[in-house]
Amino acid sequence: MVFPCSQPICVPSKVKSRLYADAIPGYFATNHSHINYYIDMSDLKHKQSLAMTVARSFAARMAGMPVDTILCLEGTEYIGAYLAQELTRESLSSMNTGRDLFLIEPDSNINGQFIFADNLRPMIDGKAVFVMVASASTGQTLSQIAECVEYYGGHVVGNAALFSNISELDGKPVVSLFTGADFPNYQICAHGKNCPDCAAGIPLDAIVTPRGYRKL
Repeated sequence: MVFPCSQPICVPSKVKSRLYADAIPGYFATNHSHINYYIDMSDLKHKQSLAMTVARSFAARMAGMPVDTILCLEGTEYIGAYLAQELTRESLSSMNTGRDLFLIEPDSNINGQFIFADNLRPMIDGKAVFVMVASASTGQTLSQIAECVEYYGGHVVGNAALFSNISELDGKPVVSLFTGADFPNYQICAHGKNCPDCAAGIPLDAIVTPRGYRKL
């Protein structure tokens, strides 16, 4: 078994070779699945030059998409700010030139359900919402936030994830920098379903959270 202290594997993005992720082999649990890599994209989210490059990469694939609100989850707010800047830049191919976009993030209640504070609801109601997350391993988080946006009167026009195993959700595109195919022998199992390490009684190495991982 390989533990989270193992040497990370540096994986460049096939979309933009300057961008990279550090893949740490091990046995990890997320909210929705068990995986054999923790994919560390901290530099992409928190380093200015890389966050700007990520935003430009996403914006280039959103030229014909009208957006009112960018909804940021899992520490992607820095990228979201640059994305708003890129989408509103003067361009013949952009539908958002000159617009003043909203940039928000949701709260969650004691049951873990996404909610929006009353003062933020006008930024969702009747708005075209673009959702950004760090990781979309199963698409469950994106599905949950889409339901929340619809509940508050908005509609999701597209999604972005630094890492994603899906290319669309409910007919809406999911643009990404990395997929499972970029990592050697990447495996994902829904909780309690066909997980070989669970079946073998192998203990978890760490729990993955939206901000990182915590060793057990």
